[in-house]
Amino acid sequence: MTAITQTPPRRRPSKKRSRLIAGIGRQFVLILVSIIVLIPMLYMVLASFKSVADFFGNPYGLPSIWNWDNYSRAWADAHVSITLPNTIIVTGAAVIGSTVLAALIAFGLSRKDKPFAIGLYTLFVAGLLVPVHMIILPLFFMLKALGLFGTLFALILPYIALGLPLGVLILTPLAATIPRDLISAAEVDGATQWQIFWRVVLPLLKPGIISVAILNGTWMWNEFFIPLIVAFTPQSQTMPVGIVSFIGTYSTEWGLVFASVVIATAPIVFAYLLITRQFQSGLTAGAVKG
Repeated sequence: MTAITQTPPRRRPSKKRSRLIAGIGRQFVLILVSIIVLIPMLYMVLASFKSVADFFGNPYGLPSIWNWDNYSRAWADAHVSITLPNTIIVTGAAVIGSTVLAALIAFGLSRKDKPFAIGLYTLFVAGLLVPVHMIILPLFFMLKALGLFGTLFALILPYIALGLPLGVLILTPLAATIPRDLISAAEVDGATQWQIFWRVVLPLLKPGIISVAILNGTWMWNEFFIPLIVAFTPQSQTMPVGIVSFIGTYSTEWGLVFASVVIATAPIVFAYLLITRQFQSGLTAGAVKG
């Protein structure tokens, strides 16, 4: 009789080894994406210290002479001293206004017993599909009739209106997860609807509010088209328009341009790094109910 030989069973990779390989793969992807994002930022910072000749002669290398005065010249000659405060005021006021209004709307729409709640929610969210270029002409005539041309209100009011759709989209599902018993308990204690909103609802919406503020704030900070049309005076211009107006037809001092871009980018990057965890939690806060 011939002996039957049995092949040893294959050893499956352990779960620990699989997790290690998956972790290394994720880290590799994250490092690769970080490099892709950081290289343009590094190029922007290096270019902000170069002269015009150095910029074209050695565009990807280190500056031969570090021109720190590009930043002081950008502050004075590129009118950053005017456009930066304007951008801070416009963005701050518009973000606060649109976020508070969106939270109020979300609190009302999240209560399903309200008639037409779903229709109104769909109408607000549909505002995300309307491009700015489509409404610029009626906006132009409206602001002209109100006498707001050349003022910061010509930017703040449209930004508040345009920031509502995203705020309602994010905050309404989050407001719907607030337990009804919590609101009923506040009503039993004698709290008004206004007090319930400020003391109960608003603190629970904090993660979503931070997300809305960052997303809308980034867009408002970098928005170019509306200020180009309605903020035609130097006293009401924001940084994107101020930077573009500094680019000449026949010659451009790119060191000053990139110095202005670094100044404009730094506050947004700093704000994101400061509240990045709240931003991430806010994006997923209303994703799971229960």
